[in-house]
Parts: sequence; C-alpha cells; structure tokens
Amino acid sequence: MRFSKMLGVSLLILISTYFLFAGTTGKIAGLVKDKNTGEPLIGVNIVVEGTTFGASTDIDGTFIILNVPPGNYTLVAQYIGYSEVRMENVDVDIDRTREVQFTMQETSLELGETVTVVAERDLVVKDLTASTAKVDAAQIKALPVTEITEVLRLQAGYLDGHVRGGRKGEVAYWIDGIPVTDSYDGGQVVEVNKDMVEEMQFISGAFNAEYGQAMSGIVNITTKEPREKFGGNVTVYFGDYYSTHSFDRDQYYKDLQEGKRSPLLRDDEIFMNLNNFNPYNIRNYEGSFFGTVVPNKLSYFFNARYIYFSGWQYGQRVYNPQNIAYVDSAGNFVQFRDPDGKGDGKYVPMNWNRKIYLQGKVTYYISPLAKINYNFIRDDVDFEEYSRDYQLNPDGNPLRNRRGYTHLLKLTHTLSNSTYYDFGISYFDKIYKQSVYENFNDPRYVHPLVNDNVQAFSFKTGGTNNQFFTRNTKTILAKLDLASQINRRHLIKTGLEFRWHSMFFDDITLRPAAGDELNLAEDSPYMQPVIYEVGSIYHDQYQHNPVELSAYIQDKMEFEDIIVNIGVRIDHFRPDGVVLSDPTDPDIYVPLNPQNRYHDLNGNGIQDEGEPLVTFAERQKYWYKNASNKTQISPRLGASFPITATGIIHFSYGHFFQIPNFELLYRNPQFKMDTQSGSTNLGIIGNADLKPQQTISGEIGLQQQLGTNLVMDATMFFRDIRDLAGTRADEIELISGETYSRLANSDFGFIKGFIISLKNRYAMGVNFSLDYTFQIAKGTASDPDQARNALAGGALPEVQLAPLGWDQRHTLNGTLGYNRPTWGISFIGQLGSGQPYTPRQGADVATLRENSQKKPTFWNVDMRLYKDFRFFSKRYTVFLRAFNLFDTRNEVNVYDDTGRAGFTTDLERNRASNPNQYVNTIDEWYLNITHYSEPRRIEFGLIFDL
Repeated sequence: MRFSKMLGVSLLILISTYFLFAGTTGKIAGLVKDKNTGEPLIGVNIVVEGTTFGASTDIDGTFIILNVPPGNYTLVAQYIGYSEVRMENVDVDIDRTREVQFTMQETSLELGETVTVVAERDLVVKDLTASTAKVDAAQIKALPVTEITEVLRLQAGYLDGHVRGGRKGEVAYWIDGIPVTDSYDGGQVVEVNKDMVEEMQFISGAFNAEYGQAMSGIVNITTKEPREKFGGNVTVYFGDYYSTHSFDRDQYYKDLQEGKRSPLLRDDEIFMNLNNFNPYNIRNYEGSFFGTVVPNKLSYFFNARYIYFSGWQYGQRVYNPQNIAYVDSAGNFVQFRDPDGKGDGKYVPMNWNRKIYLQGKVTYYISPLAKINYNFIRDDVDFEEYSRDYQLNPDGNPLRNRRGYTHLLKLTHTLSNSTYYDFGISYFDKIYKQSVYENFNDPRYVHPLVNDNVQAFSFKTGGTNNQFFTRNTKTILAKLDLASQINRRHLIKTGLEFRWHSMFFDDITLRPAAGDELNLAEDSPYMQPVIYEVGSIYHDQYQHNPVELSAYIQDKMEFEDIIVNIGVRIDHFRPDGVVLSDPTDPDIYVPLNPQNRYHDLNGNGIQDEGEPLVTFAERQKYWYKNASNKTQISPRLGASFPITATGIIHFSYGHFFQIPNFELLYRNPQFKMDTQSGSTNLGIIGNADLKPQQTISGEIGLQQQLGTNLVMDATMFFRDIRDLAGTRADEIELISGETYSRLANSDFGFIKGFIISLKNRYAMGVNFSLDYTFQIAKGTASDPDQARNALAGGALPEVQLAPLGWDQRHTLNGTLGYNRPTWGISFIGQLGSGQPYTPRQGADVATLRENSQKKPTFWNVDMRLYKDFRFFSKRYTVFLRAFNLFDTRNEVNVYDDTGRAGFTTDLERNRASNPNQYVNTIDEWYLNITHYSEPRRIEFGLIFDL
C-alpha cells in the first residue's frame, strides 16, 4: 500500500477514537493550609512558574496539576490576605505524583510579602508500583559517560542488552511518548544524544498496561523542551586508547628475524597499536542551542554532533584485497604473486565508527492551553565490525552504514484542570547497508576463490567479503492520548495505538559469472560481479507490511494506605506473511516431490513422455498459505503500600506478550535449502505464523529511608517465560532423507533473583549509589538457533533448563561523586561474576551440560574530573574522562578447553606438529583480541556555555 494512502487511513482511524501515549509527564498534587490554624484553604491559586500550568485548591485545600513535563520547577501559591509563597526545587518525574504542602501566613495587603521555601525531594517514592530507575539531565552530565547507552548499563537488572535474564530484543524504546523500537531486530531506530535527554526512565519491573510489545523492560526517554531565553553550549573533546597490554607486531617479527626473542607472546601482548597516544583518534564536536522566535508562541531546541571514534581493535594492512598468495607446484609459498598485492603495512582501525547526529525540537503554542511539538532526529553512522579473518587484509572487510530518521508531531490540548489529550503522528525510517564497496558493480571485487584461499593457522592474504546487504524498516504510528483525573483518587487512561510497518530486505552474495574459474597462479583476481536470481541460495529478498493495533485501559488509584495501578491491554497483529502448505517440500524453485515437478497423468509414479512439467506459476497457487492473525490480552497490576512515613512495600504482576522480531518471522523467505553445506541438516527457515512470546512477571519489594539522606530498595522478582522462538521442535524430513529446522515457539525459561540498592540524597557535596543484583537465569536455549546448531554438530539439543549465556549470578554497580562549586570528580564502578560457557566435550567424557562452567570475574572503573572557569560572565568547563581507568584485562570470551581468554591446549598441541607458518606465527593465530573487553580510553575536552 502506498505511503500516502496508509497515512490517510491512519488519520481517519485516529480522528474517530482515542489513543494513548506512553507516559512523558508527571503530576503535582498538594495541600494548602493556614499556618496558624492548620485549616485547609479554599481557592488558593497555584502556578508553575514560567509555564501555563496551574490549579486552584478545592474544598479540602487540595489541588492537582496534570501533564507536567519532567524537570525542576518553582511553584507559587497566591491567596488574598496571605503572603505569597514560592516553593523552589520541585522535581517532577515521568508517571510519578509529586506531593507538596504549602502553609500560608495571613498578612496585610500593604506589605506584599513573599515567603520562599526550598522543597526537598522525597527519598521514598510512594506511588512506585514497579521497579523503575530514573536518571535526569543533571545526573547524566555528572557521570563519566559519552552515550545514553552507557547510562543504561549502570541500571540494576540491565546486562549488555538483557534485562532481568531475558533475551536481547525484549526491550521497548520510547522517545517523548512514542515507541521507536526497530521491530526487525528489537534495537533502536535512533539513539538519542545524551545532552538532549531531560530524563531517562528504565522500567524493569511489571510495567503498566500502557506499554506493549516488550517482555523484559521499557526505556522511556523524554527530550529537553525548548526554552524562551536564548542559550546553549558547545562541547569539544579528543582522546585515544592507551593500554599497557599493547602488542607491537612490527617489532615482534623484527625481533624474531634477528633472533632476539622466541615466537611466544607474553600475557600482556594483546592489542595492536595502543602504545602511542594520538588524541585525534577520538574527536567530538557538538553544539546545542535553544531560544524563542516569537515570545510565548514559538521556541526551539537544536542539537548537532559529529564524532569519530577509532576503536581499539586494529588490523595491519600487510596485504591488499587483490593479493594472491599460494603454494606453487614446487611446494614454495608465494606470498605476493603480483607487486600490487602487497599492502603498505599501516595499522588500520577495524571497529571504528563515525556519527553525524541532528535533532531539532520546535514548540508552538496555539493558545495557553494547546501546543504543538515537532521533533526531528537524524542518526547517521558509518562503522566497521572487527573480523579476525581480515586482520592482515583489513580493506576486504565490509563497511556498514546505519541511518535512522524520526519525525514526531504531537498536539497537546488541556481541556480542563483534570483532563488533557495528546494527538500525534510519527514516521520512522531506518536503513542499514553492508558491503565492501558502495556499488555492487565495483571492479575491485575479487573472485571468491581468493577469499577462500587460506593456509592453515593463517589470516587471509587477500579477498573481499562479497555480501551486498540492504535492509529498510519504515513505521507509521499514530496515537491520541486521553487522561482524566476523574476525582482525587482516580486517574484514568485509555486508548488505542496503530502501527503500519514496511520491511524491505535484500541479501546478495556477489558471484562470478558461470564458468568463470580462477587459476591462482595465472588469472586476474578480479571478477565481474553477477547477481543471481532470488530463487538461488545467493540471493534473498522480501517486502512485508505487517500491521499492529492495540488498546488498553488503566486506572491509577491513590488512597492514604494504598496506591494501585491496574489495567488491561489487548494487542492484535497481522503478520502479512506466508507459511508452507507442505513442509516436506519447502523450495518452490527446486521441488522434490514428483507431484510438484510434473503432471503424472496416468498415475504410474514416473514422468512419461508427454507428461508436462508443473510450472512455477502453477506451484505458486498452492505452495503457500497465509499466516494467521494474532490477538492476546495482557492484564497488569501494581500496588504500593505505605507502611510508615518513610517506608513502602511495592508489588507488581503482569502478563506480557511480544511478537517475535521480524527477522525471525521472515527469515529465509523463499524457504530455500543449502544443499552445499555438507550437513544433513540443510538449515533453518523462518515462520511468519509464530505465536507471540509470553512472560509472566512478578516482584515484591521494600523502599525504606535510612536516616536523613539515604534510601534502600530491596526487591525480589521472578519471570516465567514461554513460547520463545527456537528450534527445539522435531526436524522436518525431506523426501531425500535430509532434514531442516523451522522456527517454532519451542523454547522457555525461568528467571528469579533479588536486587538491593542504596542511594543517597546529594549532601555535603557527596552523592553515591550502590546496587547488587543476584539472578539465576535458566532456559532451554540462549538463542533461537541453538538446538539446530547442536544437531548440525552431531550433538543433542538441551532437554532441560540450563544457565543462559548471560546468566551472571552476581552484579554490583556503584557511582560516587564529589562536587564543589567550581570542580568535581565522579567514578563508576562495576563488578560481575563470570558468565557461563560450555566446556569442550572430550572423547573419553560423557556429554557435558550446556553452560556448565564460568568465565573469570569482570570488573571496571571509569572516572570523570572537571573544573569550571568564568570569563566575561561565561562559564567554561574543562574535563578529563578515563574509561577502564586501571586498564583491566577482562576476559569476556574464553577457549572452551581451559576457560581462559589467552590460553588453550590447542596451541601447544598444534605447535608440536610443526605446521607451516607462512603468514603469521601460530602464537599470533591463537591471540584473539575479541576475548578481551575494551582497554583504557582517555578523553579530555572543553564545554563552553553560550
């Protein structure tokens, strides 16, 4: 369906009904009393200074102000015959009720006195019904972080994309109340620049019914609002990696040739080219500007950023992609058949990235009660992912580009002091490309035999990765938010959401023309790339347009002794995909069953003369059937019980459903079998008929204030996960006797654990936080392909719960900051027990259980130091950041025979066989830098406030 037509349908649906945005605002509730009598005051005007928000007290002296964006505000209470009261430092958070209390003193009209008080944030959040971490702009600014994802990693329950033991892709990302999750793989469409974040909310408990299509957690980001007064800042910083674990490859081989050392590598010789600090290897230029065009009408907030990040994983350009190295007929190794195959020997970064980020947010006030927000984000990233194979031929490794565009348009209209709505439309467009050269007709692509021409224990000496991949995901989303405080106790939200997706996928393996063979000793390495038809194993392509509809109703009930969030959600999904009518004959291009190949007119079971072939068009009529639509209902319940003035018990429970990522639904879209793989299991096909994956999640916790400035939160949780996509179901057998696997809802898991956290209120210049997570995450498979891969390797898939690949039992996160008026220092510390790995199975040992051993412990410390200066009333901030301050050599991956990153018994055994070492030593071959975490990174820069 054309974009314009779909947009029109979306608008028509939305105009006729009410929809709901996720929470992007909070609520202020309060009481006003007479200072002398203690009696409530009726009709007091409460104004949020600098905004159009306000309310008047009712007969009980209470007031409620809805739809307040997160931030720090000053409230002004005005009443005839009483002194005006200003309450400063009132913090408002997303989806939270901020309670305040005014006491007003009678005074004569002539005095016009104003009383100023400073509000103190409550350490215990009384209306917290599910575990929620909140980080505001000031906290982000003080931490030693450069990206918002680094802030996310500090939150309890979050571990490298996994939340409370769930798989990756089970988290929903929201910006300004609109989901921006890439439905293809569960990632983000765009990554918001940290300096544009007003507040980040991370919900890891049983979240409310307003959130859908997520099983593990919600990341809800509210961006900064435009401001009336002009201002902004410019940030510039530079940096590089500097590690004591550096490996000088040139010196290593020079010393070998001169007999000054043995081939053995020291334990600290790991990373290439990290012994020379070059501050231009990391460079960041960023500016933010805000102000007004028409006072009280039109204002803006813009942010632009350019960053180049060289990375820490280097290769060396020993060979060029067109190089051919081979063993000639006399048994001699020819390292460079042609002179132009020799590289320049330079060290080349292989996990670099370059980002251009643009964001603009414009606010227009139609009236004091209605405003329009338009938010545009462009996130354009060129990058490369390190590949060991191409370590000495880095120019043969593919380059990647990820470009995301986000348009958010929202109307906010306050109907009364108790009711408002938000109507909005969004459009997301994410494009991902991967190829060595930009054009698939580029004459520099080389024959695949050059790429495959590799000696034992040697890196590639030439060749190019010949994959040419493009993916484009578009989403049109429309919502209208309606919220009403129907009385003091009940805040009702209800709504409907509509999403239309466009998924385009094109995966090409460039091949030489048929019959184009390559003689390594004589022929040109180059080829004229040919794109095979979609029916071949070298080309996959699809276009799908799935649709989602969801509705829910939710009530937040606030009483003296209990606060309850209760709601129910219904989701409907139309997959726009097909499944096989006969799974035993999957490939429509190469049918196996006789009845699908020819018309057996006489029924004798063989093709006789005159019996025609079944045409492709004929097969299309019966080969597939449409996948069914899916609907599920999700009840949610959360409650908070204030047991004292400084302590509450919170509880939450809910059912959460999520459609499997689209990459699983539409995988191998033509259901082709790879008969050249050499395995009896020919591969995996997707399944557009997968059911929604399900999690039943619950938690119970205690918040307790300890003393004046310290609060503790202890929470126990469980997650029962069902219907995960996997390949544990029986293999499907073809008529030829070979098999293949199809994704099914066959995996499950169970996670349980507890979290204890401590956090202080900023006092005496010190702030800190500390959280400990104990978690047991078990399941039948860590990823959907695990069971099939076990079968292909000759083993049996796991038939009982085993530790998942990210089952980190003990995790400790901490932050510490000390700030004075003009300088400060902060630290982040992280400690984690080893994650599991599966030990190698020996010939004399029975089958070992999946993930039955642990990797070494992980720990890391980051630091930020800053100093403020003032010149001509302007503030300048110089800062220094050090990531992995102590250059810790963390072992994140290990060899399966030893459980260590830098030692394997294979090295000694293979070295004893005295293999040919034409390209590199066998010691260098077994040095794997992907086994180690990021080494020390140092950055320094300047912030200039306009």
